[in-house]
Amino acid sequence: MHPIKALDVILASFFVLFAVYAGTNVFSPVRFDREKIDVFITGGQIHVRGFYHYRNRLPLPLTFSLGLPFPVDSMHAAPSTYSVSEVSPDGSAIREIATRKYHRNVVFRLFFWPSGEKWIGVDYRQQVAAPNARYILLTTRKWKRPLEWGEYALHLGNAYELGVSNYNLQKSTDGPGMSYCFIKQNFLPAEDWVFSWKPAASLAASRRDP
Repeated sequence: MHPIKALDVILASFFVLFAVYAGTNVFSPVRFDREKIDVFITGGQIHVRGFYHYRNRLPLPLTFSLGLPFPVDSMHAAPSTYSVSEVSPDGSAIREIATRKYHRNVVFRLFFWPSGEKWIGVDYRQQVAAPNARYILLTTRKWKRPLEWGEYALHLGNAYELGVSNYNLQKSTDGPGMSYCFIKQNFLPAEDWVFSWKPAASLAASRRDP
């Protein structure tokens, strides 16, 4: 093969491999290592606000695709509104991230600079026909590594009190009304977070009074 043509083939092969590397998740070294989740109960819906930390472990740029898994069933409708944004470590928005539907799933793409990291904020509201909900945690297992740290809070306000939760919750003093939370380190979830609520005892008693 002519030396110049051989060089062209090598360069073309490099760019093809780089395109595959940058455009798919197959070789992606991105790590998902932290999350902070707040769930607010407001009437017949839940409002979920999540912050997720991702880190590119290689000194190369890349793009990475992610999906939004929503816990939908006959009693829990698909979210009426949702948004994805890049945020600062304190949670303030930096820019909105476009989403699209792919095979009925909501997906989006992230770009990482070499050795870069990002906080991503996800916000959604979901109508519920029963006083219970589920936050999906099992997708963490697909990353094959435990989270370094995760914080999960349930905010019930003054109108509701805690029913049950499959994770042990502690009362929190953050914000008005009743709030509960649990914090995990080196966390590889064995199950999703399932919880329920009920009208506050004082409110229920007032409804019984003539």
